[in-house]
Amino acid sequence: MRDAREAIVNIEAVRSSARLNAPDRYYAALFAPASVRGDLIALAAFDGEITRIAQLVSDAALGEIRIAWWRDALLGSERAFELTGNPVLDQFADVVRRHKLSNAALETYFNAHMDALFADPPADDLALNERFRSIDGTPLAFALQILYGPLDADADDLIGAAGRASGLTRIALTLPYALAAGRAPLPEARSPAPSDMDRRPQIAWLAQEAGAALQAVRRQLTGKTRDFTTALLPLALIEPYFRALQKPRHEPSRDIVEIAPLARLWRIARAHWTGAL
Repeated sequence: MRDAREAIVNIEAVRSSARLNAPDRYYAALFAPASVRGDLIALAAFDGEITRIAQLVSDAALGEIRIAWWRDALLGSERAFELTGNPVLDQFADVVRRHKLSNAALETYFNAHMDALFADPPADDLALNERFRSIDGTPLAFALQILYGPLDADADDLIGAAGRASGLTRIALTLPYALAAGRAPLPEARSPAPSDMDRRPQIAWLAQEAGAALQAVRRQLTGKTRDFTTALLPLALIEPYFRALQKPRHEPSRDIVEIAPLARLWRIARAHWTGAL
């Protein structure tokens, strides 16, 4: 009975973490088949825990230490099948094993998150896209693999476009945290002059580019199975986010965008029912 109670507590801890730190992915997971719903929630919780580190620390070295702990605990050869006592880590490690998720992709994902902690901007648009593919595309690719099975090369362009759309949105939403920590999330050519405090033109560019990437995703979903749409359901929030970010009273360098849970759930549910992001 004690083991059963502990298992229930651990499952609830993972669900709570996902709901708090990755609500879009959490709500999207609720529309997945029951057989993989818990796995997608564990993935959401894991990604949320890693992503929020950048919002919690202003010192890049402290963030590196936190991310390195997750990396070593998940990928370290000495880990074997031992439990760590961290419900999110333990459940996601089980998901990685059962679905044979790529350790190399996880290593790249961790490294990209570490690089993003530092003040230096990406060198150029190519480096920015590589960061999007690692940070934002990896969880989407894992979600698709959990739902669909091993992916072939045909999915690369779809994941690339989805990761770019998601990454551009993430940068817009987390801009206040990045500025407070002295980070430059975009290449210098895409950033305003240091003396220019108005970030609205930057948000407008992010919105335009995210919209173009989202249109590319929609085109590439044509003819794909429902599993592909289910994996990418978090992208259904991109347009509402940018509408909120571009409201006249919104100050993008200071204000945090919040979408009501019911509105968030409704947008994802509608995308699920219609099959259109």
